[in-house]
Amino acid sequence: MSNFDFIKDENLRNTLDDAIEFIYVLFKRSKEEGQKELYKEETHRIIILYVVSAIEAVLLYFYKDRGERIKHPEYKFVQALSPKFGHSEKKGCPLVIAVQEKKEKDQIGMRDLVTFFKAKKLIEEKMANDILELNDVRNTFHLSKPRAKSCDVKQVEAALQLLVHTIENAPKALEKK
Repeated sequence: MSNFDFIKDENLRNTLDDAIEFIYVLFKRSKEEGQKELYKEETHRIIILYVVSAIEAVLLYFYKDRGERIKHPEYKFVQALSPKFGHSEKKGCPLVIAVQEKKEKDQIGMRDLVTFFKAKKLIEEKMANDILELNDVRNTFHLSKPRAKSCDVKQVEAALQLLVHTIENAPKALEKK
């Protein structure tokens, strides 16, 4: 029996199960005596990467399953007004008129998903903030970016609690609203 039985996509469910098993092994090994601090921190960073990726996969699954679409504004027929019309606070900045249409977003990221589900009241404000904060830690995995945020065992435990909360409450999000 899987923690992800609510996910009908067998490949995704198996991938998530494997990820959870890998997270568990990494977490257990990171607590072993004699590990260097750098090893522990990088292992914690990998765990957070997997946790956030698992949460993102679950949210994306709900998004697709619910059949709803995230839309963003697209501006068409943009026309600059005469220079005699100007913004009172932003000198030299032209004013324009345009038709704004909502267009389906092709690429959806974690921030888009969290904002979408928060607006649908399927994710609470605190959980949304916690997910986005963890996502910021995950983004420090890019080696070219500065690592201002460290990863410690408390962050990993909080991330794991967030993952458990997501898994436990996930089936409710599949109910059409």
